[in-house]
Amino acid sequence: MKHAIGRNILLSALAVITLLGLFTLIGQGRNFIGTSYFDSDDFEWQLAELEESIVPLVLAPPDKEEVKKKITVTPEEIEEYRFRYGDLESQLNSIRNQYQSETGETTTETATDAATEETTTVETPNDALLAERDKKLADITKNFTDDSYVEKKIRAEKEAEVDNYYKAVEYAKNDLLSQQEDFVYELKNVETGERFTNGEINSKNAFKKEYSSKYGHLRKRTVYQQVNESGLVTDIMGNPFARFEGTVAIPEASILSGHRANEYKNFLTNQRMFYGVVVAGILAAVAFTLLWRKNSETFRDKRREEKYRQLPIDVKLAFFLISILTAFITMVILEDFVLYRDYDMQIITFIFAVFFTAFTLYQWKWMRAGFGTVDWKKSFTYSWGQSLQGFFLKQSIGLQTLLMLIVIFFWGVGTLLVLMIPVALIVWIPATLLIGIPVLVVLMSRMAYLNRIFVRTEEMAKGVVGNEIEVKGKSEFAEYAKRLNEIRSLIKSSHSEQAKSERLKTELITNVSHDLRTPLTSIITYTDLLKNPSITDEERASYIAILDKKSMRLKTLIEDLFEVSKMASGNIELDKRKVDLTQLLQQAIAEHQEDIDKSGLEYRVAIGTKPIMAYVDGQKWWRVLDNLIINTLKYALPNTRVYINLDQVNGEAVFVIKNIAKYELGNDVNELTERFKRADTSRHTDGSGLGLAIAQSIVDLHGGSLRMEVDGDLFKVTVKIEVI
Repeated sequence: MKHAIGRNILLSALAVITLLGLFTLIGQGRNFIGTSYFDSDDFEWQLAELEESIVPLVLAPPDKEEVKKKITVTPEEIEEYRFRYGDLESQLNSIRNQYQSETGETTTETATDAATEETTTVETPNDALLAERDKKLADITKNFTDDSYVEKKIRAEKEAEVDNYYKAVEYAKNDLLSQQEDFVYELKNVETGERFTNGEINSKNAFKKEYSSKYGHLRKRTVYQQVNESGLVTDIMGNPFARFEGTVAIPEASILSGHRANEYKNFLTNQRMFYGVVVAGILAAVAFTLLWRKNSETFRDKRREEKYRQLPIDVKLAFFLISILTAFITMVILEDFVLYRDYDMQIITFIFAVFFTAFTLYQWKWMRAGFGTVDWKKSFTYSWGQSLQGFFLKQSIGLQTLLMLIVIFFWGVGTLLVLMIPVALIVWIPATLLIGIPVLVVLMSRMAYLNRIFVRTEEMAKGVVGNEIEVKGKSEFAEYAKRLNEIRSLIKSSHSEQAKSERLKTELITNVSHDLRTPLTSIITYTDLLKNPSITDEERASYIAILDKKSMRLKTLIEDLFEVSKMASGNIELDKRKVDLTQLLQQAIAEHQEDIDKSGLEYRVAIGTKPIMAYVDGQKWWRVLDNLIINTLKYALPNTRVYINLDQVNGEAVFVIKNIAKYELGNDVNELTERFKRADTSRHTDGSGLGLAIAQSIVDLHGGSLRMEVDGDLFKVTVKIEVI
């Protein structure tokens, strides 16, 4: 275990050195590969500063007196000066008010008359203040009457600005010459031919730059922009340029000694350090590659890997990215410390870099091993996405809640701000009264309403229907309460249907038991009678006939029960074909014509001659018609009429059969379609009680409708199905 940890630390250290070499190569390569000190950014900046400043400060500064001679004053400037502080009347009133309010316009003295002993007050003007005020008033008045008077003032202001500019230029010149004293130059003004020299240009130089038409002239502005704050000198001179040719150099002696020697030596040291770090990085990369092939599995710590795999995938990715980012940052910092040779910080940063690199390599191996079994649905991101989706499932509720949270948040921030800055009460109090408190009241009201809805929902879940929930307003909560009331109605109806279902189930069991037991009892009884050898042949034949009848009855009951069960469960296939419903009904009536003649019922049949075609299973549909006709033969009141009608209405075939019932049908006509339900509650008539149930199931399977109606003793069945 210790050997594995040691190898992992070694691999991580080699990875850090490799990446340090790569970062150093990328970040500093352009500064050190194939370059010298004079190609460095620092020196390039110093040279550019010299070129930018030497022309306006030393070589071609404009003559101050010439600049002053070129000063002009425009009528617009005169007008601007006059109205700088308002019109004439407002300026005069301002001066009068100033002297009256600040110092007083008059002084007060008291005198007593000896004869009358009366005291009088005499106000005497302050002559000095009045003279000063009058002088200013006269000056302002003259500004508005004499253009030349104003022009002199403006010119004096501009000359003062020029003087300030040249003072700043002199200071900048001295600063330039002191900072760039090791630069020597020999330059000639191309336009004027004037030459400028500083130092011995022909001595042994470490650096030399020529300016000419071949290499490019030294062309710069003659006005020094850095001290030309108002832009006045540029405006006067018209922003002219001067061109120079010649040489700028740095003697070798300045590199070996002097203030630039330290910069030069520091550059050479950094350059050697750069190459050393790059070479170390290459060697470390080779060593890392060789060792990684043999020892990469040491990063598969089974115990820690098992715990790591239990984390959600987005947490693992976050840890992985954070470790990579931290390792990257420490590597960048380490690169700076290496070049600046801060050895203490190098060691500390190197340890941090090794730690986070090792953490990254561990995660890399763990993630690669388990990435194929990632379940994104267990991630926090998926969970948050689902929560956010659920939060806005009802957009109005989501937006209202979000708005309330924002208001409450800023209300809290405002309260904290008031504690720090009491003057904020001016805004906080109206905002609290008009926004904060109303939002809080609305929020509490909504939550109270929602809690009441939750309580009622819990009661319904326990089976307590109770009273309806009050529907307040038109919010989503009110809509939810409305839906909950609908569910309450369904539950209440379900309870009623359940009670009815229990009753029908009891009746079903009773009826099935009765209908099956009756023929079965007869079969058992007559079978026992046949066992008696003393019965006559006539009696034996009679008993066998009864047994045959009862067994067929039992067979019919069982077959009908199986058939209706199959139809109700949908486990039956229809063989749909194009069938003429008119012809099918005629055949069904003809099939029972003999029974109709014997029944004593008068059948009124209204069937057109025009074919009515539909896609149905002919055999199953014939069963529907057969069951309905048999139903009238069994349960119609004798000596009454039975009406049968078939017609095509609005794209549907409409079959109607109605009769007067000889038994009381009750109020719930739909119960007649229940299995083993018969109008003859005494169950003295033949039949299984499944006829209408079978007919209902067949019609439903065809996508049609069967509706029964009772009006007193009138029983009516309407069957509809789509025609071709």
